[in-house]
Amino acid sequence: MLTGISGRRRGSPASSGKQEAAIDHPILAALVAGGRLGTEAAARAERLAAERGLPLPVVLRELELLDDEEWVTTTVAYFGIARAGPEEIPPAPLLEDVFARSFLRHNRLLPLAADERNLRLGMADPADATLVHAAAVASGRNIVPIAVPLLLVEAAHARYWDQGAEAIARIVADIGEEEGGGEAADAVGEAEEAPVVRLVEQLLTDAVRLRASDLHVEPTAERLRVRLRVHGTLRETAAPPARLGPAVVSRIKILAGLDVAERRLPQDGRTRLRICGREVDLRVATMPTIHGESAVVRVLDHAQRRVGLGELGLPPAVEARFSRQLVAPHGMLLVTGPTGSGKTTTLYAALQRLDATAAKIVSIEDPIEYQLPGITQIQVRPEIGLDFARVLRAVLRHDPDTVMVGETRDPETAEVAVHAALTGHLLLTTLHTNTAAGAIARLLDMGVEPYLLASVVRGVLGQRLVGLLCPECRRPAAAEGGERELLRRAGIAAGGEITLYRPAGCRACEGMGYVGRIGIFEFFEIDEEIREAIRARRSTQELLALARRRGMTTMFEDGAAKCLAGQTTLRDVCRVTEDW
Repeated sequence: MLTGISGRRRGSPASSGKQEAAIDHPILAALVAGGRLGTEAAARAERLAAERGLPLPVVLRELELLDDEEWVTTTVAYFGIARAGPEEIPPAPLLEDVFARSFLRHNRLLPLAADERNLRLGMADPADATLVHAAAVASGRNIVPIAVPLLLVEAAHARYWDQGAEAIARIVADIGEEEGGGEAADAVGEAEEAPVVRLVEQLLTDAVRLRASDLHVEPTAERLRVRLRVHGTLRETAAPPARLGPAVVSRIKILAGLDVAERRLPQDGRTRLRICGREVDLRVATMPTIHGESAVVRVLDHAQRRVGLGELGLPPAVEARFSRQLVAPHGMLLVTGPTGSGKTTTLYAALQRLDATAAKIVSIEDPIEYQLPGITQIQVRPEIGLDFARVLRAVLRHDPDTVMVGETRDPETAEVAVHAALTGHLLLTTLHTNTAAGAIARLLDMGVEPYLLASVVRGVLGQRLVGLLCPECRRPAAAEGGERELLRRAGIAAGGEITLYRPAGCRACEGMGYVGRIGIFEFFEIDEEIREAIRARRSTQELLALARRRGMTTMFEDGAAKCLAGQTTLRDVCRVTEDW
């Protein structure tokens, strides 16, 4: 009943003798022969996979030896078999009466299609003959192995069986109806019990699966409210009973290394976990409220690909002007916006555009969100006095060419940053301001002298994030009266019929209508006339008027153009911009 390929049997011992013969798995052997993996590393991975009874791609990922895509590509080329993409994943699990969930999840198997005689079986490791044989015996069908990326298999399993409401309901049922969370000691004890551990793991799994940026756990008088911030908007998810609030928050505090006995004071902590097969950093903040402690968990998924400058959604003219200033030998470039507007992502993308081989680039961050090759990254630690200003002073003694300061939040940091830009360094930093032009007034308020500011600032990039419409289900609709007026006032569309797009929801976007977020931008570039206006302490409105006469487009105008292009909605743009 087996068709397709002839591979290794799981748990079979590696051959002995020559070093080249030590690898039993055909794909590993091919990767070693091609110079992609060393023999010792490959042999270790094969040995661990056999000892633990796990598919080889799982172990390779844990050891960080090989990219999942490279494994699938090599497998497909070696055996000449098909591979499956997201569009071929069934919307519901197949053959649930044949295969146990635990069997499919542990072995990373995914039935894709079946008839009376054949089963197309998605496999993370199609070379595992033992699994092919077991699936054939269990199903009574010929098995056609199909290569499927490991993360895609795990994502399908999570979608089938880890959906929030059902999973949480099962876990809460396991906990039972007894009262909980009365005394601190009781909550701590309950937090370490298996059902509560599973409950918190499920909440975090839902957050990662939905690509949420934050998980909010908020006790109320009637219930424990749990919300996820997805694509910038808070959405409520299945909530546990209010009585579990203390235990859930205590479990989160245990994970973050916080003091579970201290409930009167706010606390901050962080941890790194493997969730859905991916390394995820969690930043945890707790706060006492009238109904108990609340917790917010910021989720940073390292499996998400770093974005390049050309992928942020910058208008071509803005990207060209910003890139031109980015290669300047000295001066200051700022990125502005509120918390959660993507400023750090933009700075990371800018640093990747620079040549880290020919220049010394140092970043000062809180926290370090991604590790960038070739760049010296420093984590500030205010609790021991290692703040932005102190680190920046030290960095300037190490002869850097470019310095990134994660945030300029106080007069001391602003003063040091300005003097660094004056002394031959290119300095990138962020500010919390509503507009790009407003950054000038903010720095003046921090005590920076106008003549210094006019000399060092090269440009300010203002930005916000809006929802990116799902291209599969977005639906066109004629602009309504109020929308037409907004676009007319922005000079985007003067007359005629205007087509905008609305979110709908489909399988590709999990019913949300959005598949991520995209930036809207404005770039306030400093020229000589604007420098004179800064020296004269002209108002933000006057500075903006000068820039507008030189062709600057506002964030709203950029957002409106993206609405007409079907990338976002006018409602989203109006929600994050203040002028309209």
